[in-house]
Amino acid sequence: GAFLPQFIDPHGDYQHQALILGGTAMAMGAMTDSIYALLAGRAQNLLSRRRQQWINRAGGTCLIGGGLWLAFTRSR
Repeated sequence: GAFLPQFIDPHGDYQHQALILGGTAMAMGAMTDSIYALLAGRAQNLLSRRRQQWINRAGGTCLIGGGLWLAFTRSR
């Protein structure tokens, strides 16, 4: 939603433009998220439980590391 106002013509019908842009953004998001979910579901069947566990731990470690880095980074 934050990106839509820059593409709306201030001299045109605001509501109509917002509906078209918002609907298009939501449709594209739903389509790409659905494709991602389907591919992830198929990838799950290809990976063994051990590999899934390793991927989950590696991802969790990255998230914890990023959180610690953010917590200890001093802002200027």
